[in-house]
Amino acid sequence: MKIIRLFLLLTLIACNSSKNTNQSSSTETAKKEQSQPNILLITLDDMNWNSPAIHGGDIPNITPHIDKLATSGVMFQNAYVQAPNCSPSRVVIQTGLYPHQSGMRGFFFVENTINTLSVLLKENGYYTGVLNKKSDTSIHPDYDAFWDTHSSFTGDKKRCATVYGDEFEGFLKNARQTNKPYYCVLNIADPHKPFFNDDISKKQGFDNCPPSTIYGLNEVTVPEFLPETPKIKQQILNYYNSVKRGDDCVGEVLKVLKTNKDFDNTIVILLSDHGMPFPYAKSTVYQNGLKTPLIVSWPKQLKPFVNKNSLVSAIDIAPTLLDITGISKPSEMTGNSFLRALKTDEENKESTYVFGQYDENAGGIPRPSRTAISKRYGYIFNPWATGEYKFISASTHQLTYKQMKKLATTDEAVKKRFNFWLYRSVEEFYDYEKDPNALHNLINHPDYKEIIEIHRTALQQHMMQTNDYTLAAFNEKENVSFLNNWMKSEVEAATIRSKTIKWKRGKNHLGSTKNNSKLFNVAED
Repeated sequence: MKIIRLFLLLTLIACNSSKNTNQSSSTETAKKEQSQPNILLITLDDMNWNSPAIHGGDIPNITPHIDKLATSGVMFQNAYVQAPNCSPSRVVIQTGLYPHQSGMRGFFFVENTINTLSVLLKENGYYTGVLNKKSDTSIHPDYDAFWDTHSSFTGDKKRCATVYGDEFEGFLKNARQTNKPYYCVLNIADPHKPFFNDDISKKQGFDNCPPSTIYGLNEVTVPEFLPETPKIKQQILNYYNSVKRGDDCVGEVLKVLKTNKDFDNTIVILLSDHGMPFPYAKSTVYQNGLKTPLIVSWPKQLKPFVNKNSLVSAIDIAPTLLDITGISKPSEMTGNSFLRALKTDEENKESTYVFGQYDENAGGIPRPSRTAISKRYGYIFNPWATGEYKFISASTHQLTYKQMKKLATTDEAVKKRFNFWLYRSVEEFYDYEKDPNALHNLINHPDYKEIIEIHRTALQQHMMQTNDYTLAAFNEKENVSFLNNWMKSEVEAATIRSKTIKWKRGKNHLGSTKNNSKLFNVAED
């Protein structure tokens, strides 16, 4: 009997010990989750890097909310995205991979074989969500596999500042109920076309949500990479009024954020997905296509300063956040953490270049380009630019392009510029310090021969290291016949994709995509 009593006593002690251990483990997990920083990633759509006032924009105080965030955090003066069009650029942020690595070259879905940032954070105790543009932010149509909550705004909602504040407030309410830290990607639609005051914007009701301040023609200047006509200047004005509305949206979101008790322990990252939607910016790998106004704020940990020396890019955002949260970076993730650059302005000798690329437009028409950008120079490779193919992008159907085309019939300078937009050259090289708008191609300039070769070699090494499908063309860049045949095969492959791969838009250049069901597999390409 004594033996039985002793056995029962020991069993009770063991059970209590196990219960206490489990409770302790659960408590430790909860404490870790509560101490982890919240993460809010805000993107603006098609906003040039130098449109905010704090980055030297034309209009003083056009972006007071972005400017205030910049002065309270770390503002980078040399930050870039990897792709100058929407979906490829946004997916780089979530994967830490170049578009040719993830397969997200264009506006279609790929097979779910990638450890995305949202999944890694979700698996490590984060509540995750994407507010607006969920398809362009995701690699795969099974959104539930990547996000705890997801949405896309429709109609005039996507242009209303108060909507963004309300949606973010709803997200925070849900996140608090989980007692978890959160990762929220909030995608603001402005200043993407149609701009405020565009005819189509009025028809679609977007102008029902006007910017808080409406500017006039005397307050804007046409960028020097575009010709100046009354209609083009009006487009620039409409663009800047849309920038203002985008900043209004940022303001509403930050107002809500500051009511959250965990505000000081929230990392806020703000950037644009690429440059402004005009020729020689969006859809190009020039500086005005890839440079972005990156800001990182974290009141609890980061002291505000302007980082003038570090060269950083969007492919490094996921590794940086994993570094901060103590989560191991997957071995296949190409980007590298820039956590050090958030604490010091000392130049990182290991980060000498950023690499960018354009593969195809939203309709599935391929015109691949590659670039290696250092702090001063940019080298570009265009395998399509042999004279056989015209450049086709989103701007081809817009007013500014049509104005350039019309003016080119009477103005020789515009004609030269317009023809270069259409046909480019296989190689380009620019001194962005002297020529930030890429007006003077120096590829054949004898004074730059050595520095051109250095950048050319850097791009080749990058293409080899990342298994870039354009490497074969690069190695034959002086062989026009090879390039034409290579492009022919790329066009054929893109045509097959356009007919079969599940698209992120209702149509591509071949028509409706509603019956497309396959997912792109980069390993089979």
